[in-house]
Order: sequence, then C-alpha cells, then structure tokens
Amino acid sequence: MDKTTAKEKIRNKIIAVIRSDDFSKAKIICNTIIQSGIDVLEITFTVKDAPRLIKELKAENPNAIIGAGTVLESSQAKDALENGADFIVSPCIVEKVGAFCKKHGVFCSMGAGTVTEVYNSYKLGSDVVKLFPGEYINPGIIKSIKTPLPFIDMMPTGGVDHNNIKTWFEKGAFAVGVGGYLTKGIDETNLDVLRSRCQMLIDALK
Repeated sequence: MDKTTAKEKIRNKIIAVIRSDDFSKAKIICNTIIQSGIDVLEITFTVKDAPRLIKELKAENPNAIIGAGTVLESSQAKDALENGADFIVSPCIVEKVGAFCKKHGVFCSMGAGTVTEVYNSYKLGSDVVKLFPGEYINPGIIKSIKTPLPFIDMMPTGGVDHNNIKTWFEKGAFAVGVGGYLTKGIDETNLDVLRSRCQMLIDALK
C-alpha cells in the first residue's frame, strides 16, 4: 500500500498496538479486536514471528490495515513489507528505517517526545510522527508544536484510554495508538473483556 493511501486510511483511527510472546494468543487477540470494530493494527516485532502474523491477518482480514511496529532495523522493515505490512512504526528515530520507507514509498511513523525530536522524525521520514510515550505527554503539546510546524501530523501512543482519547483528538491528534489499555491481562479465556474495552474506546469518540 502506498504511503498516501495508508495515511488516509489511518486518519482519525484507533491503532491497536499488539505485543505478545505467544503467536497463537496474539492472533486471537488481533482477530477479536478487528471483529470488535477496530480495524487498524500495529503488530510489533516483540511478537514472535511478527511478519508471519501480519501475512496471516492480511489474508484473513483483507479490509483491515495491518502494520509493523517496534521496527528498529531496515531489515525488519523489509521483512514486514514482504509479508504485506501496510505501514511501519518505530518507537524512536531510526534513520535507516526512515530512509528505507522513503525509498520504497511506505508510510512511516517514528517516535518523538520533544519539539526537536518531532521535527527530526519528520525530516528523516515520518509521514506522521509518533508521540511516545504518550502517558508522559500533555495532549496540548500537539497544538503547541503545530503552531510553528503546522505541516507535521502527530499520533500519541501509550497512555491512551477511554477517558482521554477524545481529548487527544480534540487537541489535534491525527490518530492514536492504544496498546496496554486494550490487551493487558487478555488471553483466550477473557476475550469478552477485550471486546468491552474496544467498545468503550469507540463509544468515547461518539
């Protein structure tokens, strides 16, 4: 998927960030999230066999947007793309990853926590800058940064929940990444809790 298309599909979306050391559990969690109405997922490279999970999820959910996260090497970005990833996310600025995504026309989001980092992330390849870790950042930072740098879009990840998700969007977030709030403590035995958390996020934006 080209970066322009990916960016438009991600705009105003909740991105579910998946971390798990168990492939089967991760896949069940991913499919449950998609079925619950959140159709943009970031499969981090902390998930065992992350590229294979991306490939299987894309095959089974062709309308979902599935990307790769915690990408720290250009080789990981290449592996993710070869398995169908729609976008690439890094928790910090990784110049080689940004350069790879630029070269191949792939949507990229690299992490930043200060104004200087936000600008550098953008200059080095981020189509939307990932504000991370979001739990330590005031939502008002988006408006403050966009005043001198209106051309930079940002999406917070970390600390986003049903209590503050609407505030983040009201303050100008392009999208939001939600990880632990959705998946903490979830396994095959309590997927109803996961479904409830998904619905709470969706309802919070109404």
